[in-house]
Amino acid sequence: MSDDHQRRPRYGVTRAQIAAAAQRRAAGDWSGACAVAGIGSEVDLPAVAREAGAEVAAAVEDDLRHLVPDLLRWHVLRLQYHSARVDWRFGVATFHTRHVVPLSEHGERALYLAAHGHGGPFSVRSASAAGPSRFVLRFGAPPGSARPMSLAGLRELWDARETPGLLARCGGRTRLPFFAPDGARQEGTGPEAVTERAWRLFEAGRPEDALREAGIDLDLDDSAQGWHFTVGPSLQPAAATLASAARRAAARAGVPAVWSRGGRNRILWLDRLDVPDRPRLRIVDAVRAQHEPAVELPLTEVFWPEDFRDLVDGRIAPSGLHPLVAAALFPSLPPDDVTGPAPMAVPGPTRVRCDGAWHVAEFRDGVLTGPHSPAELDREKAMLALGGPPPVGCAGAHVAWRGGPSRPPRVFNAVRRELMRRAGAGEADTVEAMLDAGVDPHCRDGDGRTLLHLLACLVPDEAALRLLPRLLAAGLDPRTEDRHGQTPAAVAERAGAHPSLVAALRV
Repeated sequence: MSDDHQRRPRYGVTRAQIAAAAQRRAAGDWSGACAVAGIGSEVDLPAVAREAGAEVAAAVEDDLRHLVPDLLRWHVLRLQYHSARVDWRFGVATFHTRHVVPLSEHGERALYLAAHGHGGPFSVRSASAAGPSRFVLRFGAPPGSARPMSLAGLRELWDARETPGLLARCGGRTRLPFFAPDGARQEGTGPEAVTERAWRLFEAGRPEDALREAGIDLDLDDSAQGWHFTVGPSLQPAAATLASAARRAAARAGVPAVWSRGGRNRILWLDRLDVPDRPRLRIVDAVRAQHEPAVELPLTEVFWPEDFRDLVDGRIAPSGLHPLVAAALFPSLPPDDVTGPAPMAVPGPTRVRCDGAWHVAEFRDGVLTGPHSPAELDREKAMLALGGPPPVGCAGAHVAWRGGPSRPPRVFNAVRRELMRRAGAGEADTVEAMLDAGVDPHCRDGDGRTLLHLLACLVPDEAALRLLPRLLAAGLDPRTEDRHGQTPAAVAERAGAHPSLVAALRV
């Protein structure tokens, strides 16, 4: 498994958020459900009717009523990381995107999702906050090239009416490949065996055979020499569903072929889509292809859904899925067995090697406590401030937790990393739960950011405003700069945070 795949975020949507959004949707409050999920709305339906007509406005309103914002967030947080951080290659260069995400298209206009703030859609700063956690819905002509990230052909990722279609999107008909309908492992039977064989061929380093197994003919002429498929098991294209996705995209656009982004001035070209079961894949010159009738196949339709890859790789259990995803992929799994995304575990007492002995350190009342007095710990920190070596043992654990140069104990380092990543992904209730459990709030991530810096990421907005006084009372300094010289107020302003939060952070 690739290192990028290991680091793919699994945070950003909590059980409480799913339940609260479902309650709002059940009451017919789509705007309230969006707010719970950290998705604002700038869609003005009367303005849509004036600009695009009453029929389009009615269609957009219908989409908003059936939008599952927490499900959209569940997918987009993984989608933006995959597309912005990870190479997808057929001997092809890295693809980086700052594109918006269209949900439904209406001619030149679309209902689309964009990152909320001034940092640019889906920009990535670090692994601890792998992208924006707050989004906004808009209607109009999407800025830039929105096509690669489009979900217009993947309504099963956000539309309550279409979620059962996720099974087919993962190559299943009667069951999810590699699984039985109740979530148990199963392989080699039924029509899903084609997907399973193609997957195994990719794992074995035989992508050309995998595509042929999936019913796609390869026609690689001399100009394609040197183009080797370098796709690993975590980044393989959805071979078994690629042909059907291409046919749907071509039919929507009324063209005979589709293409997808490659590199080095080449693109992947799928044609012969009217020939039953045997489309053709070629690598062609991008300039020449501009004169051919074809439509771009979004990268979102080229790859397997993230949940499917995580399930096959064992990174997530069926019970840990979003409830609507679990219902689509495992129809025989009892709903009561689906608990949703796992909460962060409260750290317990941890043994720390100190002065040749094992001491026990634990979080209590917002402080990392141990057998040493505050005076002893302060003496070690003072020596560091005067140019001494980084402390070790219990004092080193204190210094490392707060972003100092000491090497942290493995357990505390994992807790710090997870807490900051979850905060960066917007999990306000996780931050509150950890503070309630007595975790020291003075932690920093790899970029030197404190929890004050990440307040702008938390959703909904009220959560950040509720947490701010608590963090200030604990002694966090709003003047603290991260490694990029940014204060919490500067980060919040750039992220488009609530004006009250920006004002409160200014000192």
